[in-house]
Amino acid sequence: MSGAKVLKIYVPEHIGIDEYEARLLLAVELYREARLTLKQAAELAGLCVEDFMKELSRRKISIINLDEKELKEELRIAEDIVREARS
Repeated sequence: MSGAKVLKIYVPEHIGIDEYEARLLLAVELYREARLTLKQAAELAGLCVEDFMKELSRRKISIINLDEKELKEELRIAEDIVREARS
């Protein structure tokens, strides 16, 4: 991951997570907050995109991470495609 920063954190032992789970939790949260793309979050978690998507699904987090403006634009494009297909 280019432009990466190494962070060293201490997690209380009683929490019971290892480095893999900590990276996964961080990736999931940063994706949920739209601070990372799906691909970036998958890389941070050390997973392929497909496995990261499965993890998001398991955690009931949408893989579609669009804001309202982006969603409206996607719907407009879809409507244009349907309209063109019907003509």
